[in-house]
Amino acid sequence: MEDRASSIDESIGHSKPAICPLADCQAVVEHTHLLRHMITKHLDPRARTLPFQLRLREVSTGQRTLLMLPYRQLIIDNDQCLAVLNWSSVSQGDLTAPQLDLPPCHQMLTYHLPILVMVCRTTWKSLLKQIDEKDMQETRDVTAEWGGVYLFWLLSPLTRRPIYANLALLNSQIQSVYRRNRRRIRNFASRMPIRQFINGLDPYFVSINEDQLDELCNGGGNRFSIYFEVIIEGVMS
Repeated sequence: MEDRASSIDESIGHSKPAICPLADCQAVVEHTHLLRHMITKHLDPRARTLPFQLRLREVSTGQRTLLMLPYRQLIIDNDQCLAVLNWSSVSQGDLTAPQLDLPPCHQMLTYHLPILVMVCRTTWKSLLKQIDEKDMQETRDVTAEWGGVYLFWLLSPLTRRPIYANLALLNSQIQSVYRRNRRRIRNFASRMPIRQFINGLDPYFVSINEDQLDELCNGGGNRFSIYFEVIIEGVMS
């Protein structure tokens, strides 16, 4: 284990810590301690009775993960984590530093990459407020829909090479699919590239507005509930 850890690039192991990406959490987290932080501070030990209780799962390359989301219950402008997908792959190699100081019952995840599945319910108006007036004028035509919008993205500690995943939205019958998008997993310490996102050039986010979600769910059996599908593809050659 020590030999493998020592082979990790120093630029990964000593990356600058960053504020936790979850709403209302101001803890500063090391890249090597992201999973420990999520387990000790955000993993609710109670029975699964909460609509957005954090899930912790092990996944492999190509494995399908379905996460149910009653999207109307999301708090406006709150970045929430649906699950931590601890990804392992035979080709994972030295992509990232190991996760350290895990509780004994989770130490088998030391050499997995923790991938946070994030969602935020917001509005185009709120997003546009994050850019200056000049940019707002340039992007008004692009964002003609000013109503509610939902953003989905994946976060992880810094990796030596980009990691990709396929993301999709399905109705509660797991039949109707709203797009399938290949997206890059973002370093949790980096800032949201809002200008690129508004202009449709962002490689990280999937977005859908409330009307589209309602249409997706119409006839799906469970109104206002969807599944978010994540398939980790790994490093693209």
